[in-house]
Amino acid sequence: MSYRSVPPIQYVPVFEAAARHLSFKLAAQELCVTAPAIAQQVKAFEHWLGRPLFNRHTRALSLTPEGLYYYELAQKTMKSHCLGHLDYQKQFEKKSLTVSAPYFVAQELLMPNYLKFSDYCPGTELRIETRMSYVDFDSETIDAAVRFGDGQWPNLECHLLANATVAPVCGFNYEFNDEFSEIARLYEHRLIYAEPEMSDWGKTFWPTGSIQKFDNIICDSYIAAINAAADGLGVAMGIFPTLNSWINNKRLMMPFEHQIEIDRGYWLVSPKQEKETEEMTGLTRWIEDIFKNIPALDE
Repeated sequence: MSYRSVPPIQYVPVFEAAARHLSFKLAAQELCVTAPAIAQQVKAFEHWLGRPLFNRHTRALSLTPEGLYYYELAQKTMKSHCLGHLDYQKQFEKKSLTVSAPYFVAQELLMPNYLKFSDYCPGTELRIETRMSYVDFDSETIDAAVRFGDGQWPNLECHLLANATVAPVCGFNYEFNDEFSEIARLYEHRLIYAEPEMSDWGKTFWPTGSIQKFDNIICDSYIAAINAAADGLGVAMGIFPTLNSWINNKRLMMPFEHQIEIDRGYWLVSPKQEKETEEMTGLTRWIEDIFKNIPALDE
């Protein structure tokens, strides 16, 4: 392809900023130039294309159909450039790794052990990102992620960190503490659900047709559900072994002694590579040891 047959590349970031803001003034502030300079560049772009990209109203801009088409193309171009630059930094500048994890895992396990990472990966910067949703490795510059699930994620390297068990948990100040008799009567308690980790877990324990006594408490994350249980609001489903320290430190109690095995666990996942880097090997060993050293539940 002859580059003379396509618009000059310098028009793309200017047009993308103007289209995103629908304002030459705001685009100029972002790019540290003047609004007339933005307007001139956009006009030159339109002249090159032979079609208008903006409808110019008295105090506003809107995209023409041609402008909307090119805006989507410009967004992809800019995103590709930004992601490429991040990859460049990882390869040729200071080494770094970015790992994503659920907020509870990051707060309770990864961050308390952050300083030990340098023992496994000297000279590598570690960045920890928290989220509830799964990472899209194809479009995000994340090196690895801790996931809770069954390990069935195609096209990813999946390394089991710990099998999970579950059990109901509540705070010591829960007002119905003295009314726990058998696990099949959990429907008589106020239950706390977490999205997406543990949704509608209570029905696992009680007979079909049982009528709940209280409305459920619905939380948008597992950490929120666990905190609500610790505050005495109701009964949540605890995921072990990551919750062991909360039980040992008397932040939560288990009203029933037994835990239930499930076909899910904590996994370290990453894109498949022909050869694992020293940094990824160090990251894997660091997280493995964190999970191995989770204290057992006190007798």
